[in-house]
Amino acid sequence: MYLCPQPKILELKKGMFHFPVGEMPKMEKKKTPELSEKESYRINIDENGVLIEGADDKGLYYGELTLKQIMLNYRGCLPFLYIYDEPEFSYRGFMIDSCRHFFTVDEIKKMIDAAAFFKFNKFHFHLSEDQGFRVEMESYPLLTSVGSVRPSSNFGRGENDNTPYGGYYTKEELKDIVKYCEERHIEVIPEFDFPGHTTAVISAYPELSCTGEKLELKTTAGVFKDILCIGNPETLKLIYSVIDEFCEIFPSKYFHIGGDEAPKTRWLNCPKCKAKLEEEGLHTMDELQGWLVNEVAAYLKKKGRKAICWNESLNGGNLDKDNITVALWMDKTNKAIEWANGGNPVIMEKFTPYYVDYPYGMHSLKDVYIFNPRKVKGLSSLGAASVKGVESPIWTEYVRDFKTMSYMCFPRWLAVAETGWNGANPRGYQKFLKSAEFYSDILKGMGHNPAPKSEWNSAPHERLNKTVGFFRNTLTTETIKNFFKKD
Repeated sequence: MYLCPQPKILELKKGMFHFPVGEMPKMEKKKTPELSEKESYRINIDENGVLIEGADDKGLYYGELTLKQIMLNYRGCLPFLYIYDEPEFSYRGFMIDSCRHFFTVDEIKKMIDAAAFFKFNKFHFHLSEDQGFRVEMESYPLLTSVGSVRPSSNFGRGENDNTPYGGYYTKEELKDIVKYCEERHIEVIPEFDFPGHTTAVISAYPELSCTGEKLELKTTAGVFKDILCIGNPETLKLIYSVIDEFCEIFPSKYFHIGGDEAPKTRWLNCPKCKAKLEEEGLHTMDELQGWLVNEVAAYLKKKGRKAICWNESLNGGNLDKDNITVALWMDKTNKAIEWANGGNPVIMEKFTPYYVDYPYGMHSLKDVYIFNPRKVKGLSSLGAASVKGVESPIWTEYVRDFKTMSYMCFPRWLAVAETGWNGANPRGYQKFLKSAEFYSDILKGMGHNPAPKSEWNSAPHERLNKTVGFFRNTLTTETIKNFFKKD
């Protein structure tokens, strides 16, 4: 029997329950106080039919999902069995970047359907970037009319399109996505990324940068020096207004405020930022970013929300431990490890192996499956306990369409789902491989384009060739110039 993720306890018994093909079996669902763990459930199948018991509505939902997976393995009958199941992690996330390339509501829903089927419960929606701002805004309307359209798309050798590229979601479309997710017990976590990755914001409101210069949206991948000016009080006013409008759309517990890849070159030469640094009694520009994150986290707390930020926000060493969860993606300074070891919450989103926009030659299916989020180098026992979950992002600089996105995510997201639900289990890999084959066919029937088995785990020399090929295709004259450009 192929199930993904595998239940914690599965006991097969003698006997089969038969029912008409094409119909649902006789089934009873009920909540039970005996199940104390959130999202937990149990299933009994015997001569009387199917009984699903859940600790809560989510548990009942996951129990029914497991039943549907069991039914895919049989036709007109079900084996007598007992299942008890509960998740290892409360946070089981996937992220979609709709900024570098835009995806329709229907395409987003297809991704949600697949993720829900494998018991993901958090959808991190990346909605603002250097290459596009993707939400209809009323308080700052130029974010939509100006910030959503870039003049061209020049992402590597595979895409040099000199026509304007744009798109954004209306508030009603986003509310529809939220409702769609709620029906599948998925929380939609919006991300408004700042102070870096804000060229789209600055293009609409150039007075919010340190130079005040008019900028066009970026058309290439990269990390860019023009970021929001934190010494300008109007900047916080915009940030709070965007948060307010996002909160009207997204009723989520969490709100992602970005904080990654924010070069401080402009701040170091900005009279307003230097004055703000002195005013707050700070010593470094990294501390100034920490101050900003603390201010916004406190604002979110007043609205009943919790802040998530990328791990670079820890670089100043002054992040408040109240109401902030850190997403660890590339922790070169071990600041996020120290944060976790202090008992503070962390989401494991490590570049290697969870960034699935990179080729299977770099991050193979086996790499993803065997990764243990609680055994990252440097984590203490308290640090391991502070890992609240896992998340796998699909960044879309080099992912232009749904077919490619699906190919890159599946079946690697099945491996993430297994870890999110059961924790790491390297010994279960061979069994998982068979499930991945089985559900790749199911995913095709759901309108997806999973990678063929031949791509999942290449030989070492093939992995090297595929990795080199990927980076060769991503480099252009423009990206090389940007990398070496002097400010």
